[in-house]
Amino acid sequence: MADDATFAKALQLDVRKKIYTIIESSPGLHFREIQRRSELAVGSLQYHLDYLGKHHIVRTQKEGKFVRYYSVRGPSVGNDAGNHLGQQTMAFLRHDSTRKIILFLLTENRANNETIAAHIGLSPSTTSWHLDKLVEAGVVARQREGRKTFFSLVNAASAKNLLVSFKQSFFDQAVDNFVELAEVLSGEDEEKSSVETQTLP
Repeated sequence: MADDATFAKALQLDVRKKIYTIIESSPGLHFREIQRRSELAVGSLQYHLDYLGKHHIVRTQKEGKFVRYYSVRGPSVGNDAGNHLGQQTMAFLRHDSTRKIILFLLTENRANNETIAAHIGLSPSTTSWHLDKLVEAGVVARQREGRKTFFSLVNAASAKNLLVSFKQSFFDQAVDNFVELAEVLSGEDEEKSSVETQTLP
């Protein structure tokens, strides 16, 4: 991690500060999305990202043909102590299809491939392909029961926290709806807990 002096010097340029702010507020974006949001030319953006990476202000995660960017100092996405689950989950939340699967499993706890496919509007074969990737990454667990296979999130709390913490970065009404519902339910739980505490002898 860059020291305070290096960090401040690196962000003296407005354009570099703009890039950093995008990455800090929306961890896990790939290059093209950062370019779209920053409206910078490819060469200019690549130069500044390389500079920020060289000075340990942003870090990268290779994902197939994509490279995803994270702020070294920014809010944690669960990568502490070598635990990559949160970072892997965030990467999948940046994909429309896998984000839909994760959102569905957050509301249903577990489901089979056919049910998930019907809900998210993809073919069973395409849904199965995405589920295989989620299982391979350790984000989703697979469990066979008789002739059926069910899927569930390995760490639902982590996925929920990422959606709540970075809701504004997804530009997705489904995410907004989920977070609003989660906040309402959380408020009701807190109120119920408070009432129960007050009525204890």
